[in-house]
Amino acid sequence: MDRFSAFEDAALLHRIERLERAERDLQQRAMARASRAEAEGRWLRSDPEYRHLSNVLKKVREDLRDTEDEYVRRGSPAMRRAA
Repeated sequence: MDRFSAFEDAALLHRIERLERAERDLQQRAMARASRAEAEGRWLRSDPEYRHLSNVLKKVREDLRDTEDEYVRRGSPAMRRAA
């Protein structure tokens, strides 16, 4: 059983919307942290908060891509009935 099998189409759409909001939020937070780190003269790769935000953002983007792929793979309900 894959991780998407329990999701209905509406739930997948809701998940996509939630992940898109999370992606925007994390992107803004990472950019703000990068600006603060640069103002402090810190190297970004050595900043633990920036690294954490970047890693979480990467995982959210991967999850969003996988969820969108699953939604597209399923197609519309009419397409599923025809198959």
